[in-house]
Amino acid sequence: MKDIEGNVLKANFRKELGNQLYMQGRNIEECELGKKIYFTAEDKETELNEKEVGMIKQAIAGYGYVARTAIEEALG
Repeated sequence: MKDIEGNVLKANFRKELGNQLYMQGRNIEECELGKKIYFTAEDKETELNEKEVGMIKQAIAGYGYVARTAIEEALG
């Protein structure tokens, strides 16, 4: 993501997002996705299917614009 001056910042939302999905999951799939994201090693990418991407997009809907946009771009 970029700061206000346009500098590229490396942000890692893995633990926060995984924990959020696990703790606030409305069903077992969301809770399991939270664990999957949380426990993926930092140097690895989490393999996601379309349904999981949709669950993440719903979970980040309340995030600030800059963070939400950065995550959405990472999701593809």
